[in-house]
Amino acid sequence: MQLNGEELTVKRILLFILGLFIMAFGVSFSIVSTLGTTPISSIAYALVLITNIDIGITTFVFNAALILLQFLILRSRFHKKRLLQLINCVVFGYFNTLALAVVSQIPFDGSVLMMAVFLIVSIFLIAFGIFVYMPANIAPLPGEGCVEAVAIVTGWRFSTIKIGFDATMVAIALLMCWLWYATPFGAVNIGTVISAFMVGFTLRQINNIYAHITGKPVNMVHK
Repeated sequence: MQLNGEELTVKRILLFILGLFIMAFGVSFSIVSTLGTTPISSIAYALVLITNIDIGITTFVFNAALILLQFLILRSRFHKKRLLQLINCVVFGYFNTLALAVVSQIPFDGSVLMMAVFLIVSIFLIAFGIFVYMPANIAPLPGEGCVEAVAIVTGWRFSTIKIGFDATMVAIALLMCWLWYATPFGAVNIGTVISAFMVGFTLRQINNIYAHITGKPVNMVHK
């Protein structure tokens, strides 16, 4: 997916938007499953529970903090283009609203089987959405931007760092709810924990399958 030239700029933008759209559906499936929010949304939702502030505000504050974290990690290698992530947050928020409205119309009986199915679909869609939009190299969502920043500095695999990053977000959300909310499981549940480990693993498998079919893997990290 190495895209060069003016003609391919449109393709990059379309891949980027499509990836965010797919991810939004992944987040929506996780919400409807009732098994817990996605790892990257867990801290923002924990802030909602603790402060009673609107989820849009807490999400923006959390994402802004992640952009600052990228600056601290990359320092001189922090490109101004990364500030476009602030625009991504607005677009992704709109897609989340739209996707949740659609997914909420899907019949859901609350059974363990349906919850598991929705969780599996959520994990796949989030991983596939990352696989689609990251190589477009326009501007990642702040969560993936942090993962990418660590990959640039350390040289570790993106998917491996993604697992560790998501697990860290879940641990922080649990600690926040334990300290300042009625229960540590207010923002997360078993589905959140599973997603923390499985999104990165699924992303790696998708990339491996793509590499096997095409003969080359997709580059997730852009320096």
